[in-house]
Amino acid sequence: MNKARIAATAALFAVGCSASPTSGDTPSSSSPSPTPALSPTPTPTAAMEPTSADSGGACLVKASAMSLDDQVGQLYMMAVQTGTPVDTAVASVKESRPGAVILLGNWTLPIAEVNAYTEQLRAGSDQPLLIGVDQEGGLVQRLQGTGFEKIPAASAQTTMDAAALRTAWAGWGAQLTQAGVDWDLAPVADVVPAANESANEPVAQLGRGYGSDPDHVSSQVSAVVNGLADAKVASSVKHFPGLGQVRQNTDLAVAHDAVSTLSPEELAPFQAAVDAGASSVMVSSAIYDNVDAANPAVFSQTVVTGILRERMGFEGLVVSDDLGVAAAVAEYPIDQRGNLFLEAGGDLVIVADPAATQQMIDGTLAKARADKTFADSLAPKVARVLELKQSRGMLSCG
Repeated sequence: MNKARIAATAALFAVGCSASPTSGDTPSSSSPSPTPALSPTPTPTAAMEPTSADSGGACLVKASAMSLDDQVGQLYMMAVQTGTPVDTAVASVKESRPGAVILLGNWTLPIAEVNAYTEQLRAGSDQPLLIGVDQEGGLVQRLQGTGFEKIPAASAQTTMDAAALRTAWAGWGAQLTQAGVDWDLAPVADVVPAANESANEPVAQLGRGYGSDPDHVSSQVSAVVNGLADAKVASSVKHFPGLGQVRQNTDLAVAHDAVSTLSPEELAPFQAAVDAGASSVMVSSAIYDNVDAANPAVFSQTVVTGILRERMGFEGLVVSDDLGVAAAVAEYPIDQRGNLFLEAGGDLVIVADPAATQQMIDGTLAKARADKTFADSLAPKVARVLELKQSRGMLSCG
């Protein structure tokens, strides 16, 4: 891909969270029509819902006491596009009652104005509201106004030693805190082999990765996680289990990894981030042919529950890559995408298309009302959302 095409792709799509415009344009208010019933459906399996240490305690009690409507809302992260009037955004928050909001597009407001905006979003929510953003650096830096330093791309950050990188991210994280943002959907832990760098659209071509050496990538992503934690900003390592072996960008196409077996060696940077205390893990929508060829990772119980939860021991919040407009999941009915992720073992659904959020919430509510087993599985997921909020000082489960 030549430089002009790379720039065009970056200008059109959010590449930190799948497929949302980064320009000031708000997505069309009309969502794609649901796919007919013959669309692919992941093979159903009986899920074992893992719990974190506190999910069995106060946060689970608090989650269980919520109404079903509030429980379901907590499991969704709604997009707010740059340029959206705050009153419009607040109205959407009131309607959908999401647990989190992600700021999409390139925001050029000064820090103080972003903070005023996020304060109004929180004031309009009946529940404490997480505010997230894709702030990686380089082409993926959503907050760009006065007061936000220009963050170099990960491909440039990778030349810094780990201690310096941690210090730098503590500073960049502090700027997010000043803006009222408490969750950065970063760092990227995908290892792109040198032989695939020229063909890898989602990471290498956009300068989003820390290199092809798993040990070095492990060190760098751990430094980012720790630096954000120093600034009291939550992190989300992505795109589990890695986009290094794919060619296509999941924003634009169905992407396959025909190489990886997801061995511990291949997953080392993600394990390092988990061990460093990553607040959450974002699951990709690529298909891993040697692991679960029937399902995108984001809908795969084998990947989410079997590998991330059980093998790697991650007990924190598991979030999806975008399920709103990403081409990788376009064949699945909109109102079922969130359910498929939750059934695979995930906790929080990111929806880059504001118009699709309520459709997905309605789909989850309908399933919960019809399926008691599914309904009973929601409280531990909500508890993990509440735990992240508690860790940010937004609420107390006690």
